[in-house]
Amino acid sequence: MRVDTLFVGARVLDPESGLDQERTVGVSGGEIVSIHTVAASAGIEANTVVNVDGLVLTPGFIDMHSHAQSPTGLALQALDGVTTALDLEAGTLPVAAQYARAEEEGRPINFGFSSSWAVARMHVLDGVPYPSPRADGSIPSALETFYANQMRPGWSSLATARQVDDILAIVEEGIAAGGIGIGVLLGYSPNSGRDEFFAIARRAEALGMPVFTHSRRMSNLEPGSSLDGALEIIGAAAGSGAAMHICHINSTSLRRIDDVADAIVTAQERGNLITTEAYPYPVSSTSIGAAFLAPEQLHRLGISPRDILYLPTGERVRDEAHLRGLRETDPAGLCLIDYLQGDVEADVQVLLRSFELPGTVVASDAMPLVRAGRFDVHNQWPVPKDAHTHPRSAGTFSRTLRWLVRETGTFTLMEAMRRCSYLPAGILEDSVPAMATKGRIAVGADADLVVFDPRTVTDNASAGDTAPSTGFRHVLVDGRFVVRDGELVPGAQPGRAIRSGRA
Repeated sequence: MRVDTLFVGARVLDPESGLDQERTVGVSGGEIVSIHTVAASAGIEANTVVNVDGLVLTPGFIDMHSHAQSPTGLALQALDGVTTALDLEAGTLPVAAQYARAEEEGRPINFGFSSSWAVARMHVLDGVPYPSPRADGSIPSALETFYANQMRPGWSSLATARQVDDILAIVEEGIAAGGIGIGVLLGYSPNSGRDEFFAIARRAEALGMPVFTHSRRMSNLEPGSSLDGALEIIGAAAGSGAAMHICHINSTSLRRIDDVADAIVTAQERGNLITTEAYPYPVSSTSIGAAFLAPEQLHRLGISPRDILYLPTGERVRDEAHLRGLRETDPAGLCLIDYLQGDVEADVQVLLRSFELPGTVVASDAMPLVRAGRFDVHNQWPVPKDAHTHPRSAGTFSRTLRWLVRETGTFTLMEAMRRCSYLPAGILEDSVPAMATKGRIAVGADADLVVFDPRTVTDNASAGDTAPSTGFRHVLVDGRFVVRDGELVPGAQPGRAIRSGRA
């Protein structure tokens, strides 16, 4: 037997079968073609032999929530062990154009999008045009389009029945073009109707597609608490039969995580199709013009203006007057929010309980890079020193391995692999055929692989320094090296478009 690449001596972890043994793994033509004990692999010949003694080999990580859909953003994620990064919460429109542009330009890792309810709603209610190519040929993401238009009046109002039909028709067109379900930024339009959200769920169920939702409510206080926001999604799942995914349950639940978790587990046990995700940071990120960051709303989140860092200048918001001014002059400006206090043990435990919820997958909510207040970092490497973003954009998965596995013991290494690769693939598998061969180490599975040192892998990024993670020795996408010996491979663009089965 001859293979393209042979990895010798790795501790192989397969979260599907539970395999945790030393094995030699052979890769050819983008697939895993052999898995043997070291002794049984003696007769295998290879074009390239890679000695990985003392390292762990696992399926590449599948990030269901990445807004960093640029060559630069995805390169950062590759160095964090990610081999597939999907923007499913915000999504995009027009779906076909975004896929076509990314395929033409090339990406280091696999990519994909949901169909964006936010952009469809802005288009119908405010006449916002669909994103069009910039001077460099890149197309603004749905998130950028949304941030730039979130203060328009129609976006935050009720839609008529006819307008809801128009919104759903546009979203369905996006799914037909390959969009992976429907992305719903519900928390940014809290005055949109519950009936509209339920109509989304019913349409998704009819199409056999999932819904990925930023919940409507983020608050520690009643009425309108984070529990209320979760219950709306649970109710939509129960009433429609749709598969409903709750995005970043850590930052939307705030300090109501125990109540939210109890409700979700009970609903899951009764057969409702509800899944969740979280990222391991007590700091969230959004645009400073977000509805829930209005000064009069901050007490509901349990924060003050000083808990908000305005990223374009790196300054803390001084007071309510300063916050109002920033919201008026730069509503699209990215900010970081200390929704929990990382130096307070009780708050750390709140964050950890987000991951104790059975089946919560790890997802980064990676954000675009900002330079001089603009989203103009698209295809540069290394990352410009004056470009900044939330550190989760570069370090979510290495932080999971460092903090949740090595330091706190919240996950075993195998459980971390389930949450980072196999479970995300399973959530998407029914609607995305490509996921059936990802997230596992098996003959015939895709050769999307990561090799890392579990003793040293770590995150290095901070709010002031978008430094890549370290400890990931090799990352392969479609059997080709994207990271080799800890370094990004220049010009490597094996990433493929991941589309729904409707395309």
